[in-house]
Amino acid sequence: MPERIFVAKIGSNSLVDKDGKLDAPFLKDLAGQIARAAADGWRPVIVTSGAVAGGVARLGLTDRPPGLPERQALAAIGQIGLIHRWEAAFAAHGVTTAQLLLTHGDFSDRERNQNLTATVRALFAFGAVPVINENDPIATQELTVGDNDHLAALVASQLGAELVVLLTDIDGVYDADPRTSPAAKRVREIPAVTAAVLAAAGGAGARGRGGMRSKIEGARLAAASGVATVIAAARERQVITRALAGDDVGTRVLARGDRVDARRRWLAVARRVKGRVHVDAGAVAALTQRGTSLLPAGIVRVEGDFAVGDTVGVIGPDGLEVARGLASIASGELERVAGKKTAAAAAALGHALPKAALHRDDLLILAR
Repeated sequence: MPERIFVAKIGSNSLVDKDGKLDAPFLKDLAGQIARAAADGWRPVIVTSGAVAGGVARLGLTDRPPGLPERQALAAIGQIGLIHRWEAAFAAHGVTTAQLLLTHGDFSDRERNQNLTATVRALFAFGAVPVINENDPIATQELTVGDNDHLAALVASQLGAELVVLLTDIDGVYDADPRTSPAAKRVREIPAVTAAVLAAAGGAGARGRGGMRSKIEGARLAAASGVATVIAAARERQVITRALAGDDVGTRVLARGDRVDARRRWLAVARRVKGRVHVDAGAVAALTQRGTSLLPAGIVRVEGDFAVGDTVGVIGPDGLEVARGLASIASGELERVAGKKTAAAAAALGHALPKAALHRDDLLILAR
């Protein structure tokens, strides 16, 4: 029987009390739900925010400073208290925890990626719950994952999880902004993340880097890897227990089809996107409905500077990223042959190119 893994991400706004301090009783309640899930056979992984918020509270500051070195220092100060709170919360339920601090390189480098997976599975074997955060004190622009919603999606995709639970201070996705539209209704289920769904999402919260758009984008990446997502209010009663049971809590973003192989998940989800190719509606249909490769004839515009073997995004006419994959043709040559059929492309360059700009074996479809 395959392992049933879930990843629960808790945002900064949800982890603190009204005074901005880490809420120990709340963490203990979440740990109890996760401990019961582990006793029922689930393999839980925690992705936690709150290090910077913890540092701000520890030093008695009124606001987060704008400078990167100051925020990184605050993350270093706050991480100690954050992991201690999680350790104490789980210890109250007889569960051992383990801390993992990650950067994007731990996912994009294939050897480190595989070693991370092996380490997490060893922790599962020891009965320990991994508690993961981005390594903010040392992460540069090149190394940063971006936000913990994306980090949770990366972890879930890599481990082949069944579910991601993104806990926030809002009880799900709404069909309009509930802060300005009193008639806004909670969306119980999103079969697929569309451009309209992304456009309706809001911005970041007061203490965190993410926001609803970040959560939906994370859910979209997870769905492409065959992982469902629940976006729900962290303070809702027994929220993790109910999400795992499939109850009507928050908003559930459905997984897209079968789980894909680990290599394509790594190519498309874990590696940094180096460029984008904008395609016409015919190319979108061919990719998403017929499972074909992407040919230069369907490309409208090339964006960015990328080489053969780099990961690129495929953007449809509505602006939605519909796929990611490995470039078979570098950006410079692809710009010259965009919109051309194979014979015309060869004539324009004076030599033949690979038939496909992105081969279907190296593609992960993100949207249908």
